[in-house]
Amino acid sequence: MKISRYGSGHYGNENSRTPSRAAAFRNKYSVGEILKGKLLKWEHHKLGWVQINSQSLLANISSSPDPGDVLTFVVQQLYPDIILKEINSADSHGGEQTVTPSDLTRLFVTKRAAFEAQSRNVIKKSYDSVAEAKLGKPELYLNVIGKDEQSSILFFETLKCVSLLNSSLKTATLHYMPWLMPSALNQEIVLKIKKDEKNSDNSFYELFYAFDLLPSAPMRFKIMYKKPQCGFKLLAESQNISLLLSAKLKESFPEYLGIEKIPANFSGGFLSELLSSSR
Repeated sequence: MKISRYGSGHYGNENSRTPSRAAAFRNKYSVGEILKGKLLKWEHHKLGWVQINSQSLLANISSSPDPGDVLTFVVQQLYPDIILKEINSADSHGGEQTVTPSDLTRLFVTKRAAFEAQSRNVIKKSYDSVAEAKLGKPELYLNVIGKDEQSSILFFETLKCVSLLNSSLKTATLHYMPWLMPSALNQEIVLKIKKDEKNSDNSFYELFYAFDLLPSAPMRFKIMYKKPQCGFKLLAESQNISLLLSAKLKESFPEYLGIEKIPANFSGGFLSELLSSSR
């Protein structure tokens, strides 16, 4: 859905007030924000008046709702035109549907799985011949998946899901950075910040990094930081991995705090942390 170009007068006298509507909209909303709007009436085919909170906007609508239907959008662009992309719609007259963090999480997991399945072969083939010094570089990773058009499409669709989910969360953010472990699956990074508004140096940061190594070895890192101290723990299911890595981590990193077993609620990753933080 695209908000019409303001101030053009293309749609007649009713648009004479749209410059102030555009300014009010831009001041109130940001890119990535999720909004609901009700179709008030059709101006003509594919052009209708939509009410978002107290604002009425003349908009191009790609779907075919009836007046009174509630539509859900994500703010894609504010300049030069205001563009809202419809991500869900009410499919019954006057019905109202909401897009929740749980809905967006399921969408992210689905897109991530599709991307990882599509890109697995091209990543394995390319990284088998890459020098270790180049591992973990985003430029290399993007060049690799760029060799496969469908992988590229799914990758950016996955990142879009991340952006949508983050726009609905309050105290945590999700990050998807698969170049850190190109051969791993189900990667996710969750950052939670307990801010001290009076003194930012007293803020507490928790970063959770989850990934699964083939054939089936889930790994979880929990990193904690409060200036000037930082520490991390490794969470694993396999006792063999714990014994293998513990001595090396302790020797190499003074910040290492030990290994723990992955709790049941972390077995699928840390997205549960994201959902709980959104409430």
